[in-house]
Amino acid sequence: MFDNSSQMVGVVQARRGPMVILIRPSGLRWQTRAVSVRNANDRDLIQLAALARHHQQVQTLARLRRRVRS
Repeated sequence: MFDNSSQMVGVVQARRGPMVILIRPSGLRWQTRAVSVRNANDRDLIQLAALARHHQQVQTLARLRRRVRS
């Protein structure tokens, strides 16, 4: 879903009445009004996939750095 108020793309984690909780691959969560979100278009989905790849690469790099320092 794309949140027009924050201009960010995320996945719906929960819906509570008129509010929606969205989450990004990094774990960032935010709450917004359900009326301010729309279905993600192709560009938004590409961005979400890129964010997921980036987050995974950052996590892998962090694990490798911890191993080297240990």
